[in-house]
Amino acid sequence: MRLVEATGKVMALRASLPGKGFMLVPKGATLDAGDQLRTEQSAKATLEFPDGSRIELGPQSTFTLDEAAGGSSMHLNIGSLRAFIKHMVGQRFDVHTPTAVCSVRGTEFLLVVDQQGQTAVQMFGGILAVGDHRGNEVLLRDGDRLRVTDKGLSGVDHSQSATPQSAKEKLKELARREVGLQMSKEQVQAAAAQESKNAIFQEGKAIIDVNGNRVRIEEYIIRPAANAFKLVVLDSRVDRFDYFYYHGVFNTVLPDDISIALRMLPGCANSACPYFLTSYDTARSNTIDNMLEVSNGGHMIDVNNDGVAADRITAAFDPKSNTYIGLNVPNPGGAGNQPFFQTLFDYNTLTFDNVPHGGWVAATPAQSIANGGAGILNMGSGGTGINSGAVLLNINDPTSQASPATLTTVQNPPGCSPPNCTYTEPGIEHGVVYAQNGAGTTWEKYDSYIISDEGIVATQAAFAGNTSGTTFKATLLHWNFETIVTASEFQGRKIDLAVEPKIFIESGLIQ
Repeated sequence: MRLVEATGKVMALRASLPGKGFMLVPKGATLDAGDQLRTEQSAKATLEFPDGSRIELGPQSTFTLDEAAGGSSMHLNIGSLRAFIKHMVGQRFDVHTPTAVCSVRGTEFLLVVDQQGQTAVQMFGGILAVGDHRGNEVLLRDGDRLRVTDKGLSGVDHSQSATPQSAKEKLKELARREVGLQMSKEQVQAAAAQESKNAIFQEGKAIIDVNGNRVRIEEYIIRPAANAFKLVVLDSRVDRFDYFYYHGVFNTVLPDDISIALRMLPGCANSACPYFLTSYDTARSNTIDNMLEVSNGGHMIDVNNDGVAADRITAAFDPKSNTYIGLNVPNPGGAGNQPFFQTLFDYNTLTFDNVPHGGWVAATPAQSIANGGAGILNMGSGGTGINSGAVLLNINDPTSQASPATLTTVQNPPGCSPPNCTYTEPGIEHGVVYAQNGAGTTWEKYDSYIISDEGIVATQAAFAGNTSGTTFKATLLHWNFETIVTASEFQGRKIDLAVEPKIFIESGLIQ
């Protein structure tokens, strides 16, 4: 099987490369038995067999090729698949889903698997045998529709026929149900209305932002798959609409209490975390401009003993004891220290309106930790305000990356003068991170605040004396975060996101 078309980010998990995680797969690549393919937000993939048969995967689909010799057997775990199968004498073509098995003999059909594993089947031509896991089977013909749940077949609908064009519209509709990039305000709101029905955490309120504008904040967290979570933040103002999402995939199935896993994102002392990210994609947008970061190949490393002094962690939050602890790190060079494990990603890319601003690949790995693996919110090592870069919702703080592709942070005065440099405004919770290339033609700027519901910037004294996670979180509930992002590609526009911390505290994203 060969990948003949790829739109957006198409990722592969190779059976021949255990432990490597999902990696970008190029057009023309061959899939072998045991390989998994995943399409990200708004992505599509077309796979072709040697006999000319093909399948098309819709956005946010996960597909596994089980067997390729003597026929084809595959799994569609979630998402949508449309198949165009030629008549195969003496061969079989089977598609398994969490609730159904579809056996093909020359046909065209569409499968859609939702987050609960339920399977919808739409026929366009030929004959398709569909069986459930209770031993029942039915034959579908042109125009037939069927739904299969964990309770079995739900009956065949002969009332409507569909055309290939209607199947394409169905895939477009499916893409609009997931909050992603390159969507209008109306499309994002419609997709959020669908997604948030399955929210495990949900918050919202209206505040005044730092510029005196009223903003309605909506936030939710869902579990799009058994080993994944997705955080969405929507900001609605009279004259603008901004939104953010973070989609993370863990190494294993998450517990019912997802906060157990989310609390481990910053890392674990003494032994590797049982839950860690293997990949993530995260973005901000104002529906015109966007900022996108993608990482994969996540794996745990002991940063206190990796031989890189800059990686060492001397104090951290311990999710086991629910408190901050000091770590014994006598050797800054990294040997014989108390272990602390964080996530390192083999691949990372950061783009603004599709223009690269940073990242790395496995051939030139960065020793520093990708912030997406170190936590969603950059609250500083002691959790005392917006120090340590002050990047809201922490999309790749440029000060922490060691890659030739990353822009250089412009440091504090006297090296530069505000506003285009990195600094913290004295006495208040307002910080700026500014980075640029050598010529200054490509740049990015993060202007971050902690503000009250009335838009008043917090004083640093408001967070003084918060020596434990409990008191810090209690104080934080009275405040909000806001970060304004500008960049060389935005042509004077901005992405302005305000968030309420409560959902992050409830879910474990803030310690």
